[in-house]
Amino acid sequence: MKYPKGFKFGVATCAAQVEGCGLDGGRGESIWDVFARRPGAIADGTNPSTGACDSYRLFDVDLWNMMDLGVNAYRMSIAWGRVMPEGIGRINQQGVDYYKRCFEKLLKAGIEPNVTLYHWDLPWALENRGGWMNRDSKYWFQEYAANMFRLFGDIVPTWVTVNEPIATYVGYGQGFFAPGYTNKRWGNQARHNIMTAHGAGVEAFRASGAKGEIGVVIDIWKRIPISDDPEDVERAHDEDEENWKFYTDRLLGSGYSQYILDKFSREGTLMDMEDEDFRLSNLPIDFYGMNYYNTVPVGKSKVKRVAGENGGNFAEDRDTTNPEGMAPVLKMIMDMYSLKLPVYITENGFGHAGAETPDPKDGMIHDDKRINYLSRALRTVEGMLAEGMDIRGYYLWSLMDNFEWSAGNSYRYGIIHTDFATYRRTWKKSAYWYRDYIRQSLSHL
Repeated sequence: MKYPKGFKFGVATCAAQVEGCGLDGGRGESIWDVFARRPGAIADGTNPSTGACDSYRLFDVDLWNMMDLGVNAYRMSIAWGRVMPEGIGRINQQGVDYYKRCFEKLLKAGIEPNVTLYHWDLPWALENRGGWMNRDSKYWFQEYAANMFRLFGDIVPTWVTVNEPIATYVGYGQGFFAPGYTNKRWGNQARHNIMTAHGAGVEAFRASGAKGEIGVVIDIWKRIPISDDPEDVERAHDEDEENWKFYTDRLLGSGYSQYILDKFSREGTLMDMEDEDFRLSNLPIDFYGMNYYNTVPVGKSKVKRVAGENGGNFAEDRDTTNPEGMAPVLKMIMDMYSLKLPVYITENGFGHAGAETPDPKDGMIHDDKRINYLSRALRTVEGMLAEGMDIRGYYLWSLMDNFEWSAGNSYRYGIIHTDFATYRRTWKKSAYWYRDYIRQSLSHL
């Protein structure tokens, strides 16, 4: 397949999952630092300080690996508390200097940074003010975003406001993620507010005059009824409405569906909303980022696993993988919202539960299931491009094994193995496969 000129072949990580190093460099605590201290919150008892990859100190090693892979883009995030330890007000120059070095080194190596402002690590100082349940959160986020655009707007070409806003609901409404509350009304208010904050971030970007583009990332785990039984069909519809569609309806469509407004009203979990919230969230963006891993079969006889078990946003069916589902899911989104925006596949990858051990014969981690998944996923991307879909890039999750949220280090998505005792990185077979795929694909450009 001949990829279009300028197509981004990337890898993805996020600050809270890879940087580690505790509060070194003046970083303020995040909700995940505090949540991880709660007994039983993290499957293996690890935390973002020691269970991440020490990338705060080892960024150059990660850069060398990216250069060897041949990627031309790196999706990463800024730790809000590293640059603004209290969330608002004071700027931490050590944190600013760290990210500036990262961005400049990436650009020098021919790797474009794709930078997410919020990837789940709200400063703890702001959680103490009510966190995402507080309607003032849009002002906090806008101040933070405006500072980042002022500081880095001349060197960062691609920005994401918020990654997977559903994680906020999982944290406030279900308790599997930080900050660990189990109140649906709180969860609905928090996820409403974070989408308002997204819009406030877009507004700050336009006002800043920063070059480049800005968008949002929403993950789609499309529910598939396991039979034609009306109960199964209705369950799939209800879960779609409560999950990904809650976000896409507001950010890509005209607002929340009547179904969801009526349901939340009946439950007594409806959010406080104002017209200004929707003005902000309806501000135009430059691209849509879709995270896709799998579809989710549901029905009255289908028992879902809990969300925290694999570190992902939702319980997924581990028995089957459906990378080919990426195409109909993206087409569904495009048709549903008459979407004309360019699209990035901002995350896609394959997780493995438990340790991945080297073959004693050759020392290689033979992650053939991951290679099978990735090859099928990229063939799907090739097919979508051939059909004329405007896809600008593909970011593999993840560059390396990392702190996989509630799963800790017990679930691994990396194409590079991380030894969390020494932080040594070792290429898996899939890393060599992705390197060769990129070389072959770029050779046609």
